[in-house]
Amino acid sequence: MSEAALPVAFDSMRREDLPEVLAIESLSFTEPWTEEMFLYELSAEGVAHVLVARADEGSGPRIVGFLCAWIVAGELHINNIAVHPGYRRRGVASQLLEEMLRRAKVMGAKAGYLEVRASNEAANALYQRYGFRQIGRRRNYYERPREDAILMGKEPL
Repeated sequence: MSEAALPVAFDSMRREDLPEVLAIESLSFTEPWTEEMFLYELSAEGVAHVLVARADEGSGPRIVGFLCAWIVAGELHINNIAVHPGYRRRGVASQLLEEMLRRAKVMGAKAGYLEVRASNEAANALYQRYGFRQIGRRRNYYERPREDAILMGKEPL
């Protein structure tokens, strides 16, 4: 983090948050999730957990990042995390990850898993700071551009 951590408040994502979340998603990925994909996450109650991080820097609260995860059979699966480009390097992703790890432990998760682009050095470093380690590689997992995914795991949470 190059600046002081931005104070954020966490909330479960609601349908009315979709425009802001979709904007962050499209600014963050070459293969962004669609609205339908986020709606599916919202419909998977009890399994899917979608957090938004809201910040208020004087113009009213706005969503600055989000994290989508599933907790199934005692395992946390982080499916998507993104921060608005204007708020990166201010601790938002770290705070989102910390909050999801905390919630997952409370819900009984014992291990955590995720995939990340091999070239995404910032995300790889973030996950490693929180104890995730490479446990595998998924060849050609991503498209546009075609790239391997690093499978990371953390056990125990």
